[in-house]
Amino acid sequence: MSLEVTLTKLVPLDHQLLLITQDDLTHRRVFDPAHRSHVPNFGCVIKSEIHGKIKHFAISRQAVLFCVERRKAWRMLQSKAGIVNKDYLLQKDLLAKLDKGEVSAAEVKEKGAPTPG
Repeated sequence: MSLEVTLTKLVPLDHQLLLITQDDLTHRRVFDPAHRSHVPNFGCVIKSEIHGKIKHFAISRQAVLFCVERRKAWRMLQSKAGIVNKDYLLQKDLLAKLDKGEVSAAEVKEKGAPTPG
């Protein structure tokens, strides 16, 4: 299997994070393949520039879950400082659309968040 084929099957980390809440971690939904928040091990990809070239790296499930934990901590700090996190509001709106069936998890994994409006 070529590297290009493998990369197309991987979900960009920022797209996957849109589908996961802290509650999904708490209730272990991230391990359920039927749930929108499912995170396959080494199923997400990040891009990095190394010596002027863009490289792609598959990351572990644990790394993705760590990102969710850190995001929760960051949002909590912002909340205590009185800062409204616009990304959180957009994520809540997106998850509501997913629950209503207006958008699918597969679409979000492929394209990211739909543009508001």
